[in-house]
Amino acid sequence: MAGVDNKDGGYICRQCGRKAVPLDFVSEKELRSFKEDNMEQDQAPKSFKHIPIMPVDTRSLLSFAGIDIPLGSVAEVVSIKWNGVGLVRTEYSAKFTKYWKAVSGQRYNAPEIMLMDLAGIMESRPNFEVLRQLLKRKFNVWLEIGMRNEDDLFDAFAMGVSFAVAGSLCCRHIDMFKELYELSDKCIPCLYLDEGVVWERTGAGPRDMGEAIEALKAIGFEEIAIIDLPRLGTRSGYSKELVAKALAHGLSIYVGGGITEKDFDSLEQMGVAGALVDPFTPIIADIIESPEGSAAATITSSSSRLDAPSGSASGNTI
Repeated sequence: MAGVDNKDGGYICRQCGRKAVPLDFVSEKELRSFKEDNMEQDQAPKSFKHIPIMPVDTRSLLSFAGIDIPLGSVAEVVSIKWNGVGLVRTEYSAKFTKYWKAVSGQRYNAPEIMLMDLAGIMESRPNFEVLRQLLKRKFNVWLEIGMRNEDDLFDAFAMGVSFAVAGSLCCRHIDMFKELYELSDKCIPCLYLDEGVVWERTGAGPRDMGEAIEALKAIGFEEIAIIDLPRLGTRSGYSKELVAKALAHGLSIYVGGGITEKDFDSLEQMGVAGALVDPFTPIIADIIESPEGSAAATITSSSSRLDAPSGSASGNTI
């Protein structure tokens, strides 16, 4: 009985036997909207996706006498890089609402976004109060909160996201992916790479990318993400050799780390399922600065591509 002798909040379906956590909706309208969004996604033909990475600094912006005061209304999307140990902020930022409108609007038309909670990933302190405010009625979201156990999966889906991302960066043992796979088919494993797979601790899983992909494949996953950490935030493009090695295992692969719009065509031709786009590409930054700019092209489908307009802005400096 959920909440009594079953503490994880999950229920077992008597029809299919699978276990999952229920989603709560505040109204019939919100439920219908969620069903329509997911029905459209399920019925839509599989095509190349461009998914902006949105690192959000949900850590408290004010602290007084050790008491944290989260201010969700002024949360920022920030640029990040890998310093060999963890993810750190760099020089660009934009208010969450402004960034969201930029990438989801008609000019960029991203079908989904990947929201990364830096507090959860780097400090094991996901700020759920802020995340709930940011994600209210926004369902096309991949959420990376630094998942460390199945309870984090339930917390992610309680916010109504499309997919929960489980990254190797916070994984204490690869067996966690077996538990997550049994619980949901809306969980996407993400291998963070730096000359091999980066795990939370030594020995948590295979360092070799190929071995790690095969392990996830054996569990039953059909699609995974990989992020090349040294390239993340550099806008330097992707490693063709790395992507080719990942694709050789026969899974649907989403690729991140250094990706900008100019990489879309070549990645699609290689057979990649989608691109996890660097947070502040020149085009995204230009849209943020000039949302009504008239000189830009529009992404309308997987076959339509953007060219950077002249005089692109570089983003807001912290």
